[in-house]
Amino acid sequence: MTKSFSWSDRFQYTMVICVFLHLTFISSLSGQENDVSQKATFSRYMSSHFEFTGYIENESAYRLNDPERFTKIQNLLQLEWTWTLTNHLDLYNLTWIFYDAAYDIDQEDFSTEIYDEYRSNVTADRNCEQIIREIYLDLYLETVQVRLGKQQVVWGEAIGLRITDIVNPQDFREFILDDFIDSRIPIWMAKIDVETDFLTISALWIPDFEPARFALPGSEWEFTFNKPDLAPDMNVDYREDDEPAQTFANSEAGLRCSIFVGGWDLSAYYFYGWDDWSTVHSHYDPSTNTITFSSQYHQLQTYGFTFAKAVSSFVSRVEAAYTKDKYLNTAAQNATEGVVQKDFVYYLLGLDYTVSDYLFNIQFIQKRIFDYEQEIYEDRLQDSLSFWAQANFINETVRPELLLLYSANDGAWLIRPKILYKLTDYVSVTLGGDVIEGGDERSFFGQFDQNDRLYLEFKWSF
Repeated sequence: MTKSFSWSDRFQYTMVICVFLHLTFISSLSGQENDVSQKATFSRYMSSHFEFTGYIENESAYRLNDPERFTKIQNLLQLEWTWTLTNHLDLYNLTWIFYDAAYDIDQEDFSTEIYDEYRSNVTADRNCEQIIREIYLDLYLETVQVRLGKQQVVWGEAIGLRITDIVNPQDFREFILDDFIDSRIPIWMAKIDVETDFLTISALWIPDFEPARFALPGSEWEFTFNKPDLAPDMNVDYREDDEPAQTFANSEAGLRCSIFVGGWDLSAYYFYGWDDWSTVHSHYDPSTNTITFSSQYHQLQTYGFTFAKAVSSFVSRVEAAYTKDKYLNTAAQNATEGVVQKDFVYYLLGLDYTVSDYLFNIQFIQKRIFDYEQEIYEDRLQDSLSFWAQANFINETVRPELLLLYSANDGAWLIRPKILYKLTDYVSVTLGGDVIEGGDERSFFGQFDQNDRLYLEFKWSF
């Protein structure tokens, strides 16, 4: 469903116009080209008030199973700058522009929608939002920092899966293979951080709803595991997602409190907001043999905490999120519209170990649904194990890495080896692979059992 032009769109364009006007004003400081003094003043202003970085990256991925082909030849330009407007006010912007040549090589294999969306974010739906990835103002007032704009907020530190990292919705257009910094969808919000001698408090207000972003139908990473099995003679009516109206009453809010005491790094969270994944409601009309599916979004309350403590070379971690009244699909005949509400907890127990130039992490992850009913499509207990290792060799110019993620319920593995080589401080090459083994086509990982790939990445930072 295409999102309508909202107040957040207008705010985004307003900020861009303000930046342009500010640039126009500052450029006037340079005066005429032959005025050396004014040009020097302008140069000093820019060097002291403006920080600019970025990179150019090519990532090419080759599919190892039928149909064997390049599924990604993406060229990405990232531009990042911070403008110090005053001693207490900064303006930050992160811009992405990408072009994926794989969709021109095999253009006939893709629908127009897939071609426009995945070939480049310039031609994609809501392209301005995808190009201007982050833009916000930072206001510094002694022990208080206020951040207003489109941004990411990171809660939790789980590897491979997100437990308490629930503020920003996730982009699943490449499954869960993107780094979290890339797969989080920045959203418009106000964030206030208050620091005291012993406690840090962070408060969020999010007026703009943004759902998780899924791969388009017919694309390589389209989710198919949760599609219903229907009789061939049944009539089906699919309704568009019913996104919540952008009103003050539909705002999201969150609170995080962090403290370091007795060697323990402790945080507690509360988040009230919309479920990023819509729930499919169904209604069957026997008179016409028609089933109607409608996707609806629901508000949730989530309580979370993280514990971490370092002892010698080890760091133990606990991370948990308790969510109330989550809508789940069920086959129960007495369930209204095929859904029930249940509480669940999602937690991990983790251990980090560092020795010399080697880093290791292991995690046990479990999701547990309370007051469980056998007709619910999800399992009552969903267990996962993960192992991550990284090493640094030859003055940190060679960095091999391995991530293993095992889903016990499905018997499926996600295996992700890679090795990075830094040619210089600014140029690096990465060779890696993504292998998904096991599980059936109706499982979260098993649906992509044939999507194994190798990839090569070149990156030049400046």
